[in-house]
Amino acid sequence: MKKKQNKMNASYRDNISERLRSEDFDVEVFNSLTFRQGDGVVTIKTPFEEKGKDLWVLSHYKVTNIENVPVKDRWKFSEATVRLYTTDESKDQTLHTGLNETMQIIFDKLLTDPKRQTIKSKTVV
Repeated sequence: MKKKQNKMNASYRDNISERLRSEDFDVEVFNSLTFRQGDGVVTIKTPFEEKGKDLWVLSHYKVTNIENVPVKDRWKFSEATVRLYTTDESKDQTLHTGLNETMQIIFDKLLTDPKRQTIKSKTVV
């Protein structure tokens, strides 16, 4: 009886973790570009067969389209989203360098704003 009661009070992850560990999953890794076109969404995928060092996720939203949408559902209204894996290989370095420079420009803009606020939170695991 106790054993069954513990299972019912466990989190959903605890309840399915044993099953997940015992199954083999086919993990397909894709670089993708998803964007809105008319009343639909178009996704372009290209396979990524190497082990990625970095995963970049860039999303663009029109603020007017997400004003009254709950935060958890806003991804449905993105104008475009890119998911991109990069490696240390030379073929990825130009792109990797450009993305790093873009991030640095964003950090510089935010960190030089005199009205900025810095908030530190502990991550609950």
